[in-house]
Amino acid sequence: MVDFDLLRRIGGRNFRDLGGHPIGAGRRVRAGRIFRSAHLAQVPEQHPLRDLSLRTLVTLQSRLEVRHLGPPRAEFLESGVRWEHIPIGDPWFREDGFHKIDTRPGHEHLVILTEFLEDWQAFFRILAEREVYPLLFHCSAGRDRTGVGAAMLLEMLGVARERIVADFLASNATFPQMPLKPTQLEPIFALIDSHGGIAGFMHEVLGLDPSDLAAIQEDLTEDSRG
Repeated sequence: MVDFDLLRRIGGRNFRDLGGHPIGAGRRVRAGRIFRSAHLAQVPEQHPLRDLSLRTLVTLQSRLEVRHLGPPRAEFLESGVRWEHIPIGDPWFREDGFHKIDTRPGHEHLVILTEFLEDWQAFFRILAEREVYPLLFHCSAGRDRTGVGAAMLLEMLGVARERIVADFLASNATFPQMPLKPTQLEPIFALIDSHGGIAGFMHEVLGLDPSDLAAIQEDLTEDSRG
């Protein structure tokens, strides 16, 4: 069963800026442009999210989760903030419990990707639009679906994999009783590598154009030498 009582208590937690990572050639991921979080139905009064001036908020929760936990607080959708709901995992969340498909141990995060390719395509096409930043994306816990999205995005931006894994594992500070493991991203990295790297993966698996990747990279990276 999904523990909605637990999830309610961690609203707004597991929050971080994905910026600051070096990507080589004197460049880095821009700070203050893209953020990840747990759900935003309940957020502490003192929270950095309140000072972000977001333009776009992307919710990766299922419809059932939004129904039980609530949508993002109205205050985060004011002043013209665009809200996109991409319900990744929707078939798995049912009133009688959580029914994720059976998969090999260690491949639980891979199927979050492979079972919802059209949803991930929609997610990255939003990121490729201009004028969508600052943008925040989240699921309920901000660790699994959000972690998969962050891993693919950071890979696209050229962040070293050890840093991608470290960002993934940072969620363990919020969920110490059910820690993520570095090996859980390995099947996703293997799938990316089987397509010759992130550009081939994004084109062949998610159907993105090179112009989409170029737009995301232009908007989310900057020179770090200035």
